[in-house]
Amino acid sequence: MKSRDNWDSPRVDDTHCYLMVQAMEAWFIADIDALKKFYGKGFRENSIPRNTNVEKIDKDSLEPSLKQATRHTSKGEYKKIQHASKLLGLLNVAKVRQAAPNCDRLFTTLAQIMGETI
Repeated sequence: MKSRDNWDSPRVDDTHCYLMVQAMEAWFIADIDALKKFYGKGFRENSIPRNTNVEKIDKDSLEPSLKQATRHTSKGEYKKIQHASKLLGLLNVAKVRQAAPNCDRLFTTLAQIMGETI
């Protein structure tokens, strides 16, 4: 943290620091099937940026692309407050972890701390 952002983090090892790499909308884009299931008819998959590593998609394009893709669905365009918590519950964790390396790192570390195997 010190070398990257010049942050002093007393008594906290960098391996236990996790910052939002981008935005949760990247996780949604990692699982197009969950988006299609939630929004249904009228969902425009072609409006979603394609990248096997969703953390590389420009943060400023995430929410606008979701709004564009969902504009003509019965649920209407993507609204973080109304849709995000429901979408998080539908995500395929394996797909998100594969497409978001820092998400995988977080989940792996938490599982190790809790003594679980993945």
